[in-house]
Amino acid sequence: MTARNTAIEVVSHAPDNRLNEDAWLVLHTGPLGERIVFAAIDGATTRMTPPPLQRHLESLPERLTPAAFAARSTRSALARHLIDGMLPDLRAALLEANADLGRTLIGLFGALTLEGMGFPEEIYATLAKDPRQVRLGLPACVVTLAEYDPTEHTLRYAHTGDTSLLVLYEDGRVAVPTQPEGASHDNDLKQQANRLRQQRPDLPFRELVEQPEIQTQNLQSGIRHNYVDDHSLPQPSQGIGVVNGQPELRYFIQTGQLYLDRAIFVCALTDGLEWPASAREVFTEDPDEAAALLVERREFMAAEICERSLAGYLDLLRQTERDDRDHEEYPRLKTHDDATGVLLWLET
Repeated sequence: MTARNTAIEVVSHAPDNRLNEDAWLVLHTGPLGERIVFAAIDGATTRMTPPPLQRHLESLPERLTPAAFAARSTRSALARHLIDGMLPDLRAALLEANADLGRTLIGLFGALTLEGMGFPEEIYATLAKDPRQVRLGLPACVVTLAEYDPTEHTLRYAHTGDTSLLVLYEDGRVAVPTQPEGASHDNDLKQQANRLRQQRPDLPFRELVEQPEIQTQNLQSGIRHNYVDDHSLPQPSQGIGVVNGQPELRYFIQTGQLYLDRAIFVCALTDGLEWPASAREVFTEDPDEAAALLVERREFMAAEICERSLAGYLDLLRQTERDDRDHEEYPRLKTHDDATGVLLWLET
């Protein structure tokens, strides 16, 4: 087959000059450097920061949050393993990066358990009622990792969490081969916040999601990371896969391969770069309508990227978020999220 030329575009933006908790990766691999490996990595907000981890972060040259630490550590580990070329596939690279983070955390805590996290006794006593709540203190990130072979026109990927792959084809088709995890949890929070309107009709949606009952539910959702049931059995359908050092990640990784004949672009992106769902899509009780609106939203997003470039699309997204300051047109948990995308323009 004839190799196709590609151009690479990257955006990674944190609003309001705050620390960017996303990360990205682009590498050339293969005997002649002909293959392109790329990734979008999204640091997940840690529900509780253990004191040993906080001390470690404060000792670093750059002050990082746990989310940024997880994302950047994962990026560095992936780059190291992919450059070494000793692992058989992308899934193995993702698992080894997870193991590297686990070894770092074991060095801080002694083990990936609550006992070594150094929480005050009253907090430890509450968390210890369910040892699975160790997940609330582990720095974590989600990743979409992909490798493009321009000779074979193929894309292989390994994915976990709510990052995603977006592919636009010449005939207008839009594909999202990854299945983002965590969307149902965010929707549950939005639905619960919307129900609060009956009690607090004067509050905009932006303030409804900040109410204590919503924040408490969001805090407790950290237990869904690499989720296991009461018998310590992994339950991928009930949780979200994250890179946090836990070996259970291996049950949550999605892998696949695509043939990119007649594709215009492929993009790995964090959820902060996605066009937000409208109130109609979020709150409709008709699943068919919700599915149709999701398709329309992805088609709109792909078309805008194709017309404006990735950077131009990000400008449009940020302006739309600013215009919807109360989160009423597009119900969401944050006005702006960190937004990162790595896009390969494919010559057709």
